Amino acid sequence: MRVSDMLAARGYEVVAFTRKKDAAPLLQELGAGEVRSDAVAGDRPLEAEYWAGAIDNVGGALLGQLLRSCRMQAGVAAVGLAGGAELAVSLMPFLLRGVNLLGVNSAATRRERRLAVWQRIAGDLRPRHLQRIGSSVVTLVELPQACAALISGSHTGRTLVRIANDER
Repeated sequence: MRVSDMLAARGYEVVAFTRKKDAAPLLQELGAGEVRSDAVAGDRPLEAEYWAGAIDNVGGALLGQLLRSCRMQAGVAAVGLAGGAELAVSLMPFLLRGVNLLGVNSAATRRERRLAVWQRIAGDLRPRHLQRIGSSVVTLVELPQACAALISGSHTGRTLVRIANDER
């Protein structure tokens, strides 16, 4: 959600994907010009060129759909694997269209570089509607219920886990 806000603020045309029908108004408020429930459908090695670039935090079949329908020289940043760790796609998007798949592993990034990125996100890249993205705080005791909401898809926004024993 924050990424769509950041990209829209810089003039990019943002298309958001969600399976939560009630999330569309929030995604549009955060800058998505279009909200879809799936990528360009199809299972051919190459689909019609649609995407100039993408940031995928789902992985699995959705990532494959995105890659098959990317325009020439598009870049796709893969940052998650909630939809699966496997990728079934032909080499055609890479060889015939020059699509680039970029894996993002922030945990292995040097601390100095991470700090520089966080400084930009706190500065010139700061999301305009950060307060609109819901957040909640749970204790370790409440964590199983919070995880169940995440798994079921009924949770939206951030969840912070309070580690301390007190309930401040």
